[in-house]
Amino acid sequence: MSIVTWLLAGGLVGWTASHYMTNTRPEAIAFNVTVASLGAALAGWVVAPMLGVGPGFGVAALFVSACGGAALLFCVHCVQQTMAR
Repeated sequence: MSIVTWLLAGGLVGWTASHYMTNTRPEAIAFNVTVASLGAALAGWVVAPMLGVGPGFGVAALFVSACGGAALLFCVHCVQQTMAR
């Protein structure tokens, strides 16, 4: 169940970020959702056990995965902006 939580939170973060970014093409939305889902899964797999967050669908698991998704999406966006210059 925790993988589903991570992917849902990451997808929600990616979808929300797509609406706040200037590039709202369908492929950009799919990219944001994918990157945020990967970040959420990575945070849920690595960070959650370090913080003592148990598996399952809970507020703490949602928070950790949403933060992980947002962090990876932010990093990727910064790299894209740097490469575009």
